[in-house]
Amino acid sequence: MSPVSTSRHDSSWRPGLGDPSTIVEAFSGPPVFRRTPPRGISRASADWRPGLGEIGQATSSEQQVQQISAIASAGASATVGILVALGTIGGPVGAAVAGLIAVSQILVGIFKGCGQTCVEATDIVNQVEPVLQQNLATYLASSPRTASLQAAAVNNFQTAWNAVLQNCNNPQLAAAGQNCISQRQNGACAYKTSPGGWQQSGSTWTYVYPGANGSGSTCWNWFVGYLDPIQNDPTVVADSVALSSDGTTSTESATETDYTPLLLIGGILLGLMLL
Repeated sequence: MSPVSTSRHDSSWRPGLGDPSTIVEAFSGPPVFRRTPPRGISRASADWRPGLGEIGQATSSEQQVQQISAIASAGASATVGILVALGTIGGPVGAAVAGLIAVSQILVGIFKGCGQTCVEATDIVNQVEPVLQQNLATYLASSPRTASLQAAAVNNFQTAWNAVLQNCNNPQLAAAGQNCISQRQNGACAYKTSPGGWQQSGSTWTYVYPGANGSGSTCWNWFVGYLDPIQNDPTVVADSVALSSDGTTSTESATETDYTPLLLIGGILLGLMLL
């Protein structure tokens, strides 16, 4: 029995023999453990580590980083594989080969072990978009534009987009992650421009870039801006055309052929095997 001077609300009160129901109530149901950061260290601090109750969350985040990195690495490997046949060719085609491989490697660099940037939707798309612009510009600068160059440039775009999807679908990003996708996906109309596209004058085809955002009423998104110009290219020729028009002979090739793309391919293949 509790002392007369001590009430149930007093910090010194303890249940007595006459209060068994209080003990039952205090221990009914499973215990609930809540992990809190040590004093002075917040969850946002670099020094904080998840407790036992949050191992699943940490593992999930690490797995997501690994999945994004794997997408970029596999895409880079595919780009190299597509372009191997054109590896020793020179001129604009050779430059495009080297350039498209470089694009694939930039994507690997962005998405490999990206840590905190993997949960920052705006940051990641701001890094990827200039690379997609570079991919398109590299492709358009080649003449002739071959089937392999087209396939490699398309693959670079798809690699970037798949990695962005994996990144922005992170539940931690909430609405920001969904906007990251919805404003750029095929069919999106968050941006409106004056129309662009392939235009023909006589036998010559020229690609005209769309205008700036707000310059017209045509829907613009990443697919319109960075994929369609490549996929819809009316000037694509077979690889054999570029190989036969390279302009080097067997005696010239030893001294005049630009081997830079071939060396890049070899180096990239080695690097991918070591990932």
